[in-house]
Amino acid sequence: LTMFEVLFANWAPAARVLVENMTEFWTIWFIAYRCLVGFAVLNVVSAVFVQSTMKVAQQDSDFIILQKQKAQEAYKQNLTRLFKKIDASGDGSLSVEEFQAVVEHPSLLHWLESLDIDTGDLRGLFKLLDNGDGEVSIEEFLGGVLRLKGPAKSIDVAELLAVVRRLEHKLDGYMAPSQDDKDKRKQ
Repeated sequence: LTMFEVLFANWAPAARVLVENMTEFWTIWFIAYRCLVGFAVLNVVSAVFVQSTMKVAQQDSDFIILQKQKAQEAYKQNLTRLFKKIDASGDGSLSVEEFQAVVEHPSLLHWLESLDIDTGDLRGLFKLLDNGDGEVSIEEFLGGVLRLKGPAKSIDVAELLAVVRRLEHKLDGYMAPSQDDKDKRKQ
């Protein structure tokens, strides 16, 4: 009981008993013991608290990741339902006419807008989603709309810059006069 009392409660009476019955020299050892053991216990308690806090924080980040995955999956399911609703022919791909027909259906327009898809320029959106064959498949639709959702990402901007540089390099090659053209101009 005395050691518990020394560590957590009133340590002065125990120290006074040592000083009165032994010598004052034991006071230094008593205070050193009290400080070392007190700090050790305090550090253990702090470490347990920090560890449990970190464990909860880790669970929170796992929970957030899981929530984002669920939200993206639900978004994909909504896009798939929307695609099937727009696909009037039922052939699994959208033509320009089917895509433009969305304008005639206010409910589909609102559905697109609720999914954060801009309906201002549907023909331009179709061109962005199309791979060049004149039709948009479900994969093209999902992939394109998922990339269009939210702000532009730095990888998208970097990819665009790389394509522009390649085009510029090709155009410079076509536009640069050949040596034969320069010789003809001199004559």
